[in-house]
Amino acid sequence: MEFDPAPFVVCPPGEKPAKPRPVDTLEGLGDRMRTAAFAEYQAIAAFTWAAGFFQDVPQTLRDDWAAQVGEETRHYNLIRERMAELGVELTARPVTMALWDSLKDLTSGRDFCIRIASSEERGRQAGLRLCADLVDSDPTTAAVFRQIVDDEVAHVALAEKYFGWTPDAIGS
Repeated sequence: MEFDPAPFVVCPPGEKPAKPRPVDTLEGLGDRMRTAAFAEYQAIAAFTWAAGFFQDVPQTLRDDWAAQVGEETRHYNLIRERMAELGVELTARPVTMALWDSLKDLTSGRDFCIRIASSEERGRQAGLRLCADLVDSDPTTAAVFRQIVDDEVAHVALAEKYFGWTPDAIGS
């Protein structure tokens, strides 16, 4: 499975991105928005790939993954639009391919479903923290992330629906 990260700038293999700057600065907010945008961008590609690749899961799950592509695209566009409004550059700092790298060699739809649900839940939790940090200082950006975290609940729920996995299982 191939993935072109452009227009994002990615860290060289084995390197991690710089630590995000303080969230109460435009640069720090930009760091978080860039990371979230790249996660959504990877999710678009991952769900597109999974919906056509994994034949070991029910067609209904593959259809659910295909349907998620639209929501992930909407999330990506919401973040990108807000970044543009704030003057935050998408390419200002490198991002990591860790999510993609964790998915690309999976061989079962079950493993993919659980891995992506776990990632979506971690992103949802980060989005909730960002909403709390921004609710007073930047309610517009907080509202963007509130929409996204609300949608992610249904995305994460697919792993429970099909495989009995819940976010409580993260780390186990």
